[in-house]
Amino acid sequence: MDEILPESPCPIQSWVSQASACVAHYAQGLLRIDAVAPDILRVRFAPSGRLAPPRSWSPVLDLPPAGLSVTEENLVVKMSTDSIGATLDLQCGLLQFLTPDGEGFAADLSPPSWREVALEETGMEHMPEPELPQGDSRIGVFLQKRMTPDEGYFGFGQRTGQLDRRRRRLTNWTIDRSSPGHSRGDDNMYQTHPMFMAARPGLAWGLFLNSTWYSAFDVGAQDEDILSIVTLGGELDYFVFAGPTPAAVVEQLTRLTGRPMLPPLWAMGYHQSRWSYGTDEDVRGIARSFRDHWIPLDAIHLDIDYMDGYRVFTWDKDRFPKPSETIAALHEDHVRVVTIVDPGVKKDPESGYATFESGLAGGHFIQHADGEPFSGWVWPDESLFPDFCRSATRLWWGEQHADLVELGIDGIWCDMNEPAIVDRPFRELGVCEQPMPLSLTQGDDGEGLHAETHNLYGQLMAQATWEALERLRPERRPWVLTRSGFVGVQRWAATWMGDNNAWWEHLEMSLPQLASMGLCGSPHVGVDIGGFYQHSHAELYARWIELGTFYPFMRSHAHCDSRAQEPWSFGPEIETIARSAIELRYRLLPYLYTLAHLAHRHGAPLLRPLLYDFPDAAHLHQIHDQVMVGPQLMIAAIFHPGVRRRLVELPPGHTWYDFRTGVPIDSDHLVADAPLGGLPILVRGGSILTLGNVRPSTAEPLSELTLDVYPDHHNSGTWTLIEDDGESFAYQDGMLCETQMWIAPGSQGTELSIAARQGDFVPPQRRMTIRLHLPQPPASVLLDGSEATDWTWDESRHALVLGLDDDGQEHHIAPRF
Repeated sequence: MDEILPESPCPIQSWVSQASACVAHYAQGLLRIDAVAPDILRVRFAPSGRLAPPRSWSPVLDLPPAGLSVTEENLVVKMSTDSIGATLDLQCGLLQFLTPDGEGFAADLSPPSWREVALEETGMEHMPEPELPQGDSRIGVFLQKRMTPDEGYFGFGQRTGQLDRRRRRLTNWTIDRSSPGHSRGDDNMYQTHPMFMAARPGLAWGLFLNSTWYSAFDVGAQDEDILSIVTLGGELDYFVFAGPTPAAVVEQLTRLTGRPMLPPLWAMGYHQSRWSYGTDEDVRGIARSFRDHWIPLDAIHLDIDYMDGYRVFTWDKDRFPKPSETIAALHEDHVRVVTIVDPGVKKDPESGYATFESGLAGGHFIQHADGEPFSGWVWPDESLFPDFCRSATRLWWGEQHADLVELGIDGIWCDMNEPAIVDRPFRELGVCEQPMPLSLTQGDDGEGLHAETHNLYGQLMAQATWEALERLRPERRPWVLTRSGFVGVQRWAATWMGDNNAWWEHLEMSLPQLASMGLCGSPHVGVDIGGFYQHSHAELYARWIELGTFYPFMRSHAHCDSRAQEPWSFGPEIETIARSAIELRYRLLPYLYTLAHLAHRHGAPLLRPLLYDFPDAAHLHQIHDQVMVGPQLMIAAIFHPGVRRRLVELPPGHTWYDFRTGVPIDSDHLVADAPLGGLPILVRGGSILTLGNVRPSTAEPLSELTLDVYPDHHNSGTWTLIEDDGESFAYQDGMLCETQMWIAPGSQGTELSIAARQGDFVPPQRRMTIRLHLPQPPASVLLDGSEATDWTWDESRHALVLGLDDDGQEHHIAPRF
């Protein structure tokens, strides 16, 4: 087709200042800039001159508006808050953002433009031509911004490839990448997060494209110094986050789109899954095997074969004749149960299938314009699909979970919710993806088209599920796992990266994937350990399980045609490695659960790239095979067969320790030994690492607490352990406790102070071991001002070891040399 040149809004004709906004009128089009917070600006441009009305499904929360100072000088409108500024050139319509010091960033190269967009330009040409109404629904709005040469571009959600997305074109449209599993060259995936963070020395800033329509970023792929943005829907709407650090950008994003949910403690333990543990006997046998092999386990996932003909909210009476007894038996062995639930509801008018009948009677399924429900083929054959954009449908869908909750199901796994649909029964040859027609109307009173709501389908399903569990079981925190999501999904669910393969390449890809998700506000993420498709093998599984110890969500999962992938499936040597990896996970839970609380409060990811904690070390920004786990631990992964050592870059300005030996490393890099099962783990100096005892599951109380204390030659350190009952919402009413700790140089060496425990929650009685890493044994040790007599020196770990009852009182430990 002939190229249609973009239309330009022409110079700005007038502007007006409001309390927290600046509104500018072009010859054609309207631009509005809002200070939605002191460090967040919102930019909207509508070629029509009318901004779109708010949508009920918007992922953006209402924040108290900030004051915006607006002045004009030399035909430039200047806007500012205490944390961010912007200038708008009235002659050319260009917008630029400024730090409080006047440093520019995110500068426009041209004002927004628009034109009608053909499907082949979007990468959606594999989809049938949509029957969209005439108007602006296929109008693409374009924007170009300048990229500085020293900026890296990170985030963009669930992606393949490297951590820095510069020189790539990235589109945003949720699709099912399940067959034959996603690969490095894939673009769109199960989730879409049109949000990125740009980082350069001294400054990090962020941009969230607030469009649920199809959109795309060209991050210097066509022109190395130009960031191009396009979105369908006839309006440009984006938020700019002032930073100035990566941590600040993530906090600003999650303040705007919602803080991450706080998972129950059991959800942070080890999960075992397979498509499928298909019978009552299989599931009970797996649980017994974990206990017999003395391997910790907190949850088993039931895939689609537990259902009657894949009808959601049913049980197969032959495979699971008495599900309540199965679940009770697992609970008695302290194993939680998570069931998969798909959105496709079997079109089944003959059998009395309650979910189908009530959904049809209530008008809860997505319909064509003539009122006929849309249908497509999924696991149960021809199926109908709930319209989760409707509030009444979300409530109805939630009610369908009542029987599962009554049976004692602990968590819900939302799958196939991109939504994934095919054109014929799966058992037939030549199955192809069949997307929903983009012209279907969705929402209350037909609020929007599927073209606008498609990217939200999985997220709204997860929201409906989380809210249902909260209503049906208010005494317990819900836990939902979803395959598809959008920015803001962190409020409702953990996510995993979909159906990967048992390939070394997918092991490597997991770290930049998960780190990128954390930068987009989703901290509770994981991948299928061992790989879903293909056959894993001993060395690959060993490397994957040792890395999976540090995934925020730790689950092994495999395809029905794959060989067995339980920890004992690869022989005694690998079983020992897997047991040690899972045991380490349980030892780390006091630290990881505290990180979950911090994510819930501020959005801080559990697993993050080095640039998050070391933004000024630009040479570390591109590294994807070393990541931080919270602020204290750094891991260096092994991604290739046969490798038994590797180079580790040590971020400057800190002393670093080998986690396993406790020995400090006097260098800016390390050639670390990495035997199978010996993933290099480094601890940042100034850390107070809180470790627990190994337990079969989190149902057993924490009976031991170890404070592993690592002095720093350059810095003091502090840490606050956060604890609660791990299950309820009582922490919101003060039923939690916090124990603050400090490590600092003293008159004769490093000293440790532990503040009195604060808060209403009282942990079970336990013993506390303090392990203070020192260069040499002290001559004596003062405990609360008196000489301690029961301390020992651990020569193997270069550590002073002191035990005392964890009574919640203030303590001070001071070695004397």
